Amino acid sequence: MWKVFFHNRNFHKLEVSDEKPNGKEIKVIPKYIGICGTDKNIYIGRKKVREPLVLGHEIAGVTEDGSKVVVFPNYWCNSCKNCKRGLYNSCVNKISIGVNADGGMAEWINVPKGYIFYLPKDLDLKLGALVEPTAVGLSAIKKINNDDISNVIIIGGGSTGSLTAIISEILGFKPIIIEKDLRKVERLKDKGFLVLTNIDSILEEQIAVIDTVNNAESVSLALKILENSVARSQYIITGLDEENIVLNRDVLVRNEIEVKGSIIYTPAAFKESIKIISNNRDKFAKIIDRIGNIEDINNWFREYVIEEPNVKVLVSLS
Repeated sequence: MWKVFFHNRNFHKLEVSDEKPNGKEIKVIPKYIGICGTDKNIYIGRKKVREPLVLGHEIAGVTEDGSKVVVFPNYWCNSCKNCKRGLYNSCVNKISIGVNADGGMAEWINVPKGYIFYLPKDLDLKLGALVEPTAVGLSAIKKINNDDISNVIIIGGGSTGSLTAIISEILGFKPIIIEKDLRKVERLKDKGFLVLTNIDSILEEQIAVIDTVNNAESVSLALKILENSVARSQYIITGLDEENIVLNRDVLVRNEIEVKGSIIYTPAAFKESIKIISNNRDKFAKIIDRIGNIEDINNWFREYVIEEPNVKVLVSLS
């Protein structure tokens, strides 16, 4: 079998010894893998990982009997303080394939049976590759618990932000994406999203701000927006970064802002994401900009993922 290892800013396709599934695993042949911000940060060196590493955690493929599946790429330990309470998405010993263990850029992978989710037979596997990041956005939106909130401000117009906007609209909210890259702003507008570069006006309502970036700049922007909105709005953070952030206490206290973190997703959110995508295929298909083949990944990865303002890039392993 072959695997594609990432090492020193390059991908290397190598033959390795066949890995046969054990009795608790299912063999999955990946067909499409989504590229996300984590992969981008690994590529540019911002997120440090053990190299060489097989990337890929947004995986859609088929089993040996031809069933279409997606992989739940975060394996929980079932024994830590969070797992014992059913909080598997916050497992402290989580194995995240494609991040701290080898992922899906391979001829096949062996996946524990509990982490395989089956897709409708007629669903395009390219849409299957959107299930994982859609579950991230869905989980964040589910954190909104104020019935008076109708407007959702999403900071960041990448794949997580755009998928969060799609789900928000499907669930009855009014999403606005805030994106500073003017090239991406135009790309998002062409896809039908309501997108701005900033919000300076006072908002005469309660809102939810979902921060998919979570750096000093995005946090500062979120607090400014929340300061100018009606009290008891919400701030939900999905973006991960090792950078320390600073929250203005006065803004949070005076406006009684509810701050929540949202880490990945639960199995229930994963299942619901499959259903939402299946019922709204055209809405989700529009965010896929580029599909590159695994065979020449070194030729296109930097261009498609780093240099161009693409919203979503997929890797084809066919």
